[in-house]
Amino acid sequence: MFGVRLAASVCLALYITYALELQNSFWAATTAAIVCQPNLGTSLQKGRWRIIGTVAGALAMVTVLGLFAQSRYTLAFCLAVWCGLCGVAVVVLRNFASYAAALAGFTAAVIFADTIADPTSAFFFSIVRVSEICIGIGSTLFVILLTDFGAARRTFTSLLEDVTLQLVRGFRSTLSAPQDARATRVAPKEVLRKLSLFQAAADAAMADSPYLRSRRGHLLDAGARLMDAALGWQRIALEQEASGQRGDTVRACLDTLLSRLDPADLGRDPERLRSACAEALQTLEALPRDDAGASILADATRDLLLCLRETAGSIALLMGARAERRAAPWTIVVGDPLLPLLSGFRVFSAVAAAAAFTIATEWPNGPLAIAFVAIAALIFAPAGDQARVLVTDFTIGSVLVTVIGCGLYFGVMPSITTFPQLAVVLALVLVPIGLMQAGSWHTPLFLAMSINLLPLLGVGNPISYDASTFFNIALTIIVGNIIGTLFFIIIPGLSPEVRTRRLLALSVRDLRRLAARSQARDAARWTAVMTRRVEDLPPQATDAQASSLMTLFILGRALILLREASADEVERRRISDASAALAEGRVALARIAFGDMERVLSERPATQPSETLAGLPSLVQIRIITDALDACSDLLKATNGQRANPG
Repeated sequence: MFGVRLAASVCLALYITYALELQNSFWAATTAAIVCQPNLGTSLQKGRWRIIGTVAGALAMVTVLGLFAQSRYTLAFCLAVWCGLCGVAVVVLRNFASYAAALAGFTAAVIFADTIADPTSAFFFSIVRVSEICIGIGSTLFVILLTDFGAARRTFTSLLEDVTLQLVRGFRSTLSAPQDARATRVAPKEVLRKLSLFQAAADAAMADSPYLRSRRGHLLDAGARLMDAALGWQRIALEQEASGQRGDTVRACLDTLLSRLDPADLGRDPERLRSACAEALQTLEALPRDDAGASILADATRDLLLCLRETAGSIALLMGARAERRAAPWTIVVGDPLLPLLSGFRVFSAVAAAAAFTIATEWPNGPLAIAFVAIAALIFAPAGDQARVLVTDFTIGSVLVTVIGCGLYFGVMPSITTFPQLAVVLALVLVPIGLMQAGSWHTPLFLAMSINLLPLLGVGNPISYDASTFFNIALTIIVGNIIGTLFFIIIPGLSPEVRTRRLLALSVRDLRRLAARSQARDAARWTAVMTRRVEDLPPQATDAQASSLMTLFILGRALILLREASADEVERRRISDASAALAEGRVALARIAFGDMERVLSERPATQPSETLAGLPSLVQIRIITDALDACSDLLKATNGQRANPG
């Protein structure tokens, strides 16, 4: 199906440009091949983002050309800076917005290639190129919308069911595990890995439906509830590590309560599961909470029940149920700022080096090579440590497509006299390429073939055949891709081990900053940043590292809730002193201070029974903090030592 979509998108773009008598038809067809990707899909929503990126790139390049038309070096530097900024945005933004940022860089490089010889015609050429690029985008949108039948929604529904079932199984196994199993228990890393796919799958599901986009808040709330349930799972694991099997009766009651629910109803009858969760929540509220340990277990179970209820509602919405409009704010959160900065510097360096080489050697096809450098550098920027392997396959594909293109250019194309013949020939080539591109074996190799085939053949209006032109274009494409590949080797991405260590170190740093402040606004920011870091955790991270990151997440949230729960002035002063010790990296002193607070609050009900209920929320959060400090004390001490002695 994808091979047919790819061929149809390219041929439709060519047909429209021929009908409009645009000269360089291959740019529209190439854009269609770039936009039509099996892992990105397309829709009206995605198309809007791509057009926004295209227009932004054109406006940026036209502005630069208008300001510095007489200075090629300044023009090249400005192009490199713009592409570098796009390289930053590609990593910072997600999904549709990320690809829009990449297209902004592509478009600017294409306009630069066309107008560097005559900058005074920049405005005219930019209109033509933007029109061609938008034709390619529109053609792909049209073809996909005709052949898509809700696959994105089914994929998202399957992801929700899968991750929720794993959460329930893991939660119940931890809740009822015997004491001797504590040493072998691991963090829910597999659930975290699937949660990292949530945002992309949700955007893909919402993109094709204006109704779902207007109810975006429901789906995003489901993601937040899934993260809360995962944190609850980690909290009961920490509590069990600290207290053993105390509270067996409470654990048995909670496990019995969860056993009455059938998570398989998520796919069969989500409304029935929602009703069952509502009843279970009422039952849970009626259960006694005699101490902090029981409250921690009950609160974690409540988070899981709320997760089940919200997920069931989202699946019902995806199946066609009605719901009230619920929007959601669109925020930008960066987990590790080094990753986008490194990406931007790599793209800037690659484009600047290609531009400097072109100007120094006065290479006639150099501006076109710069465009392919930008494409190679930007399209793989979000790939992280895998980018080096991917761009290598991409370069090999560029060489292989030259061989295929040579046979077509000299053996087949000269005998073509009508557009249907051209469409049949392109389909015979693109359908197999698309078939392999949608598979799992070296997909960047076939991506390079689909992107580079049309520029290589020079399909224009009219088509001209010249051997020297063909080989010059082939050399240009290969050199451009090699330069893009080279800079992924010169400036490699961070390894999974380094990325994981940085995420942990940044989380410890932010935890200390959080401990040093007391603003209520820290709560939303902490949750957003830590959620992004959990989603960015590499699959190669160990179970212990995943557990540590989740524990830091829990520790910061408990500290925020403790400040909100405390009403007594003496208690607030003790919290401030303990938090100050944590902010300064004195973990042992902070643990002692929070432990003393826990002991004081635990003894208070014996002399002041009326304050039992009022003091329990603070006691619960302090217990969570002490459990978390015990679990990640080595990490906090190690990070503090590195900060104190950078050498």
